[in-house]
Amino acid sequence: MGVTVYSVIVSVVIYNLSLIAVFLLRRSGAIRAKYTSALLLFLTLLGAIRLFTPIDLDDAFVIRSYKVLPAIEDALTAPLPGGLSLGKIILLIWAAGTLVFILRDLHRQWRYSVADRLLPLTENEQISRIAAEFGNGFTLKISPEIDLPYVTGFFKSVIYVPDIALSDEQWRNIFRHETQHIRSHDEWKKLFFRAIRALFWWNPLAHLSEEDIHLLIELQCDDRVAGNGNLDEQEDYLRTMMELMKRQVDGGKVLVTASRMIGKQDEMKIRFEALLAPKTKRGQWMRSVMPVVMVAAFLASYFVIVQPIRFPTEEDFSTLQTGHTTYDITADFDDRGDDFILYSDGEYHLYLNGEFVFCLDEAMLSDPEFEDLIILGG
Repeated sequence: MGVTVYSVIVSVVIYNLSLIAVFLLRRSGAIRAKYTSALLLFLTLLGAIRLFTPIDLDDAFVIRSYKVLPAIEDALTAPLPGGLSLGKIILLIWAAGTLVFILRDLHRQWRYSVADRLLPLTENEQISRIAAEFGNGFTLKISPEIDLPYVTGFFKSVIYVPDIALSDEQWRNIFRHETQHIRSHDEWKKLFFRAIRALFWWNPLAHLSEEDIHLLIELQCDDRVAGNGNLDEQEDYLRTMMELMKRQVDGGKVLVTASRMIGKQDEMKIRFEALLAPKTKRGQWMRSVMPVVMVAAFLASYFVIVQPIRFPTEEDFSTLQTGHTTYDITADFDDRGDDFILYSDGEYHLYLNGEFVFCLDEAMLSDPEFEDLIILGG
């Protein structure tokens, strides 16, 4: 078990494949209605976990690249004027871009903190009374300058609400929604994927997925708050959101990690359709089976490794090993024989009749059938 540059590349590829899958499935109304957004969010989380665990397992199946990866490796490592290689230049640009995105988000956080301290607050007995029904796990801020409810905060959650007249049940729907975000730790989820977006700032999929993840989190919250209620409860919840939509104005600025109860029109249409979609038996079956399939595919991905394989060159024969003895030879390159072992990237590759057979471990090198073979690059 170990980590190599190639296992990191495989992890990045698998993560991006998960983003593509979510991007396509999220746009399928049938998928949203029958299988719920939780599955898509779960798929995204599995892809992110795979991204940060680029492990090579000892028993993994190795896909050997004889031309493509070696050519890419040569192009990235070839020295350029100034002593840097193309690969190092790309890494420097990558790191600089990530730093710019992180600094930009920190600046936004600072500006929001300044604006929050200047936010005028009011008292509203009705809102405070309803909020008290949901415990003391958050701070409540009521302000006439807030147009829509939202929640933010990582260690201490703050629920912001406008100072408007609504019925008691409408306020309960609002606090059910916002406190569900707190229980689900949605701010941390958004921060996590925001960090991935900063890391992969050059990847359009990372930017597209941020909007998808925001919508999936809201769909999941709606389902947990009202998805299992009766039709009257669901309609009351939807009427509350429609009332808030009437009060929505442009220019309401909140943190990108904040969870806002009301979004854009196209987003709200998707949320309404998903909440009102009938729960079918097939959908329930898929919700039970699909996580198992996803986890199985996630675990199976660790058993596949892509690595470059290079054929030995004449320079590889300047120093050879037989058994445990190293010696120099002056024989012509063409007289090397067709059976040998090539040591490359920490592995011993057995060649018979000039063709690769399989990899040996160090213990096998002392076996009688292998100990007399020449080891190249050792």
